[in-house]
Amino acid sequence: MAKPNGPKRSRLSAEEQLLERQRNEIVRRQEELERRLKQLPVVLEAQEQQKRALTERRAKEAAPAISPYMGSSMRRRNRTKGRSLRTPSRERFLVRSKTILLLFILAVIVWLLMRQIPSV
Repeated sequence: MAKPNGPKRSRLSAEEQLLERQRNEIVRRQEELERRLKQLPVVLEAQEQQKRALTERRAKEAAPAISPYMGSSMRRRNRTKGRSLRTPSRERFLVRSKTILLLFILAVIVWLLMRQIPSV
């Protein structure tokens, strides 16, 4: 007795249909990704433009920077180009030196006053 060829054919055609559907899905996804890839530079440029606009807006809305060199800033900046600005450690040193000098002067004044007051 010969085997029927019908079931094998239907099984092959079902597999072929499944493979065809998968191929169609892959082609559709490939076309979608290619379309996104073509749009990507435009989207990236738009995002960069938004980022620049946001940064610019924040810079305009920001309060002016607090600086120890207050006054007309442009004149002050131009004048300080030739010399270095004072660093915090240099500032501390100068303040400490002034304090020691003033304490020494105060000690001398107290010593002179003590010499002028007659001892009892």
